[in-house]
Amino acid sequence: MSKLAEIMATVFTITDPDKPWDKEFAYKYLEYWFKKQPDMFLVSFDSEGNPVGAMAVNIKPWRTGVRCSDGVVFVDTKYQKQGIARALFKKVIGEAMGKYNAIDFEAVTFAGSEFPLSWYKQIGINPDEHVVLIKGKCADILANLG
Repeated sequence: MSKLAEIMATVFTITDPDKPWDKEFAYKYLEYWFKKQPDMFLVSFDSEGNPVGAMAVNIKPWRTGVRCSDGVVFVDTKYQKQGIARALFKKVIGEAMGKYNAIDFEAVTFAGSEFPLSWYKQIGINPDEHVVLIKGKCADILANLG
């Protein structure tokens, strides 16, 4: 998990330098995913057994059917553009459909650059025009609620 955390922190920081990740928080994030739904946490390895990328999703019921939700996927920069993310996606989506009858996939991605959104669009994942991501600081929300 430590090597995956290093890869994730590097890839996410390169993708959005204004919001850098460090290895410690990437480790906690990946550990959360693994504990939450270990059967939907897949890792890709090189020929020597070293991790080069991973994908995880949460399976949740929804009013229109089961969804793969809150997905995360990343591949070491040295191994990108070799079909690894595509292979991870195929395996995860296939497993989700086979085990859980999943019909939809949803996730959050980086907004500050063309990639990876352009790649997601190529495989049929597009921005949802019916929802908006909202967020706020818990302390501010609590203060505003009085």
